[in-house]
Amino acid sequence: MTQELRQVITNRILTLLALIAMAPALLLVIDLPVRNYSIDILGAPLPLQFGVDTLLITLVPVLTIAGVDWVLREHPAVRRGDVVYLFPFWIAPGLGTLALCLLLTRISTWPLWIAALIVGVVVIGILINAEYGALSSDLAGYANSRLAVSGLTYVIAYVLFAVIYVQRERTVISATLMAVTTFLISIELLAPHRIGLGKAALNAALLAFLIAQATWAMNYWNISTWSAGVLLLTWLYVGVGVSQEFHEGQPARGVLVEYGVVTMVALVVVWLLAGSR
Repeated sequence: MTQELRQVITNRILTLLALIAMAPALLLVIDLPVRNYSIDILGAPLPLQFGVDTLLITLVPVLTIAGVDWVLREHPAVRRGDVVYLFPFWIAPGLGTLALCLLLTRISTWPLWIAALIVGVVVIGILINAEYGALSSDLAGYANSRLAVSGLTYVIAYVLFAVIYVQRERTVISATLMAVTTFLISIELLAPHRIGLGKAALNAALLAFLIAQATWAMNYWNISTWSAGVLLLTWLYVGVGVSQEFHEGQPARGVLVEYGVVTMVALVVVWLLAGSR
């Protein structure tokens, strides 16, 4: 990467991060009336509330996705036409911004709100930079970029799983939200630019179905939010890992042992967190 191109990418990322940081603050000064609606799902009413928080959790992630696309289109591999589709690279930054906005709507103290916004914007900046580096395996630093994307994506997955589960909504709602979240995150983690979009989508759909069924079962189990998040994240990690191993070759015994150990550790953590809420 030339120095000039590096400067262009840095400027675009910083511009996007400035917009992401300013948007929540600007929305706070907007005085919008809260509107309440209700829809029926399987015969049961579902209350819906639209206000400033709704704008925050919809507009800012969309802004982030548009900005990420703006940044990635300067990549040499994209300009050459080597990258067929960019939308899988939007997912983690978009969901990361969504997780940040959801957390901001739940924080009531100003110091914590500002700290969460700063940390969140920094993490999103690191993630966008890593997504740029993970666009092409031919460039130096691809492995580190891919590792950073995967690690931060799992953190985002845990936050979203916990936020969805803590609402204790009816199963038809929580399981559906878990399935959509799992599908999108799995698409990101399975790296369709390496194994193919069709294979990645099929495996992501299967994992989304399994996570939805697990959520359905956990709604009848007196389990804490933290424990539920750990379990769901573990199943996602193992499912994505096994899928990747099968597409890259028969899983080695050591890899299967690794996933077994991770599962056992997760169960211990769940047991230790069983009393927290």
